[in-house]
Formats: sequence, structure tokens, C-alpha cells
Amino acid sequence: MKARSVLFTAYWAACISLSASHSLTASGQQAFAGSISSFGIDGYAALATAPDSGLYADGTRAINEGRWSDAIAIFTNVTKMRSVHSDGALYWKAYAQKRQGQTRQALTTCAELRREFPKSRWIDECGALEIEVSAKGGQPVQPKEEKDANLKLLALNELMRQDEARALAQIQEILKGGNAEWYKERAVFILSQGRSEQARELLTQAAQDHANPGLQAKAEELLTGFNTKKSNDTGKATRAMTLDVVVTDKLGAPVSGLKPEDFKLLDNGQPQSIASFREASGTSGVANPPVEVILLVDAVNAPVPMVANERQWLAKFFLENGGELALPTSIVVFTEDGLMAHPRPSRDGKELKSLLDGTFVGRRPVGKAAGYWGYFERAQLSIQALNRIASTSTRRPGRKLLIWISPGWAESYQTLWAPTEQRRLFNQIVAMSAALREAQITLCSIDPGGAESRDFIDREYLKGVDKPSKVDYADLMLQVLATQSGGSVQFGNNDLTSLIDRCVAEAKAYYILTFSAPAAGRPNEYHSIQVQVGKPGLTARTRTGYYAQP
Repeated sequence: MKARSVLFTAYWAACISLSASHSLTASGQQAFAGSISSFGIDGYAALATAPDSGLYADGTRAINEGRWSDAIAIFTNVTKMRSVHSDGALYWKAYAQKRQGQTRQALTTCAELRREFPKSRWIDECGALEIEVSAKGGQPVQPKEEKDANLKLLALNELMRQDEARALAQIQEILKGGNAEWYKERAVFILSQGRSEQARELLTQAAQDHANPGLQAKAEELLTGFNTKKSNDTGKATRAMTLDVVVTDKLGAPVSGLKPEDFKLLDNGQPQSIASFREASGTSGVANPPVEVILLVDAVNAPVPMVANERQWLAKFFLENGGELALPTSIVVFTEDGLMAHPRPSRDGKELKSLLDGTFVGRRPVGKAAGYWGYFERAQLSIQALNRIASTSTRRPGRKLLIWISPGWAESYQTLWAPTEQRRLFNQIVAMSAALREAQITLCSIDPGGAESRDFIDREYLKGVDKPSKVDYADLMLQVLATQSGGSVQFGNNDLTSLIDRCVAEAKAYYILTFSAPAAGRPNEYHSIQVQVGKPGLTARTRTGYYAQP
């Protein structure tokens, strides 16, 4: 039986509700993504010590608790202070106004943001909000009017819902033009949301475009889902599900060369037909789907000496093989002030080492003197950070190996749960599962504690939670999330370079399987997934489950 946790559940429920609510809306996802800024560490320090920081925190707490009127009033006062948070306060004021139903006022507030802070990073977030408001009012924003590529895609998605013919015409222009491959792949994804025969024809054409193998593979995958959706329209309740599957031998090395007939796929214990099958490699050729590595250094849950040790090992990793990395790699540094990301992936290890050398100076993790409250503060920051990374990664095509270097966040403590708190935590678990799957994130947890670490994962947690009455805080622990995403948990060796290499090696050979999963009989219905390989000595690993919707 799982031990029930955690102490101070009301506090934890409040902590998670903000990230849960934002992960469910487009503008909320944009806002989370905007939090990964290019301010740098000094910029974050300035934000944390600004005169309006306390009042701004009160406003975000009101957003967290759904107190929209209070949030509007608080953020109005923040903007009057004319300090560093004024532009962010205008965005959150508009967000609260939208949630309150004051859509006209929200648009006016966004206009004020553009007028008063024309270079603000929050302008794009307001752009996403404006697109949602306009679409709900029956007047979708025209994609061509947007300058930002991501906002164009968001506007195109809303247009697809209301005027499919016009949206298809614009998607056709995107696919024929000289746009970036990631932009075309996102356009193809929007195309797959259509329901007309013309949408099917365009998707079929993209799936037959041999001149663009990456786009072709994505279109083939989405075409399976499109056909599944058409089956839904005729009464057959199925849906497409895509899995990245790593197969390893007894020594843990990835295995290539397997065929579809070598695999057996089970959904809730029931065998499923594999609709499409593809062997992939992130390190051998442009015909494969893109794969990137995101290295996250956790200065919130690790003590200062451990972070310093991580820095030395990472420097060694970056300089391996003459500084040429196997996969495009980016660095994210996680501190109590937020996330600082160098978002442009690079294979140049020397360049990344240079970024590393100028990054972690003077950072301090959240103090453990805060006791139990400190545990939950660190957990809150960690869950929100993972949500933000997922939101940002969804914008980029392909698979992402998120290597989180950390001992993990707070262990669980026994307590009783109130039903409302159980539902909130369950909704957060569902949202996190969907966010990681939609972003194609495989999470790899590396504990830098080395030989002193212990495998404390209760195997019961790895099965997934299927109803609110069974939730436990440990269902959102780093090591549990990593295992459930199809990733691995690495520890027992303080040579971080070798542990990172193990995680990266899993992209050298893996398989992409698509199947038509049964539709749910109720919202947030949990489905377990199991992939078996019919050859002795081999083990398949993929995400352990998903939450299906009717």
C-alpha cells in the first residue's frame, strides 16, 4: 500500500494550483514559457529585490487561488508603482480580467502594455491572450497579421476551429513556402485538427513528400491520428497515441534492428495493434526526427557544494570528444529566482562550457532552515519549473531528453487528505502527464549524490494513480515522473559524465510506435501502457501510462 502524504496538504494544494491552471490554457502556457527569460542571473536578482516584488507576489497568489477581483486590484497597484514588475503586472491583470469575464477590459489592458512597454517580453503573452479572447468572441485574429511565429500558429489554430477553409489555404501556403521545418511541422499538426476531406488530402500530400523526410514522418504519424478521428465521427471510439520506445540488452545498451513483429503493446492489459512503426536514431542522419538534450542544473534542491561539483563534471562532459556533442544540447539553470535558459541547442561543447562558466556565480539554494515549509516551497518551485519547460518545449518539434541533475525534491510525510485537496493534486498529476507527453519529453533523473544515494522509489507509485482518492504527493516526485515518462533514474556513481552519457545514449537507437488507443468512458481515465519485446534478454521502456478523455 502507498503511504499517504503529505504534511500541510492545504499549503501544497495552493502551491500546485497555479501551474495546473496555466497548463490548461494557451495563454497560460505562453506565460509559463515567458518565465524562461534571457534576463540572466543578475536580472533575476533584480526582480527578486525590486520594491514591488512583495505586492507582485500577492497578486500571483491571488491568481493561484482564483481570486480574480483581488488580482485585478493588486496588479493595478503594482503598475502604479512603475517599478520592474509593472509590465508583468499588466499582463496578469489582463489575464485575471479575462478569467473574470471582463474580455473588453482585458484587451484594453493589453493595449496599455504595448503602449507603455513596447519592448516588454510580456507583449507576446498578451498577444496569445488576445487571440483567445477574439476567437471566443467569434472574430478570430488573422494569422498573417501576427509578427511572432508562435502567435501566428496560435491564431491559425483558432482559425481552424472557426473557418477551416481559410485556415487550410494559409497552411498550404506555409507548406509550399521556404519556412523553417519546425514551423511547417507545427502547421501540419494544426492541419491534422481539421475534419474536411481537403484537410485529409493536404495531410496525405505532406506524408508523401519524400523531399522532406522529417516533415514526411510527422505527417505520416498525424495522418494515422486523422484517420482515427474520422473513425470517432462514425462511432468507433479510438484515438492515436505515439510512443518513443527504448529497447536495451542485459547490459543496458540500446538495441537496434528490431521489427514490428518483435513488439507486443498492451493498453490496460489488452493487446493493441501497432498502426505504424519506425526505427529512429537521434545521432545518424537528417531523415530521423529531431532529438535534443536539455541539461538542467538544480540549485534549489541541491546544496552549494553539490552544485559546485556538478559544474566541474559538466565542464568535463562538454569537452569530451574534442568538444563535439552527440546531440544538440542546451543548458537550463534552476534557482529560487526562477529558470535561466540558454535556449539555443548547440553541439559545440566548448560554447556550452563558456556559457556554464558565466552562469552559476553566487547562487544559493532555498534554505533548509525553513523546515517542512521549505520542503514544500522547493517542491512548488520544482513542479512549476518542469511545467514551464514542458510548455516551452511543446513549441519545438521532435523528442527532448530532459536530464535533471538533482537529488530530487521533498520526500513524503504521512497525513490525511481533504477531498478538495485530493482533486486538486489529481488534476495536477493529469496535467503534468499530458504536458510531458505533448512536449515529447523523456525525463532522466541523475542524482549527483553518488554512492550515498539510495533507490527510495516505492514501486507502487510507478503504476500511476487512477483516481483522486489514491493521490499522494510522491506521485509528483522527480524520480517517479522520470520513470513514468519512459526515462531512467541514474545514481550510485558520482561520475556525472558517465551518467549523462547513459541518458544520451538512449537516443542513438529507439523506436516510434503508434497505436489507436481506446477512448475513455470518463474524464481523466488512466490507461497503463506496457510494451514487450519477444526476444530473450531484451527490455522495452516507454511511458508507463496516460490519461484519456471521452
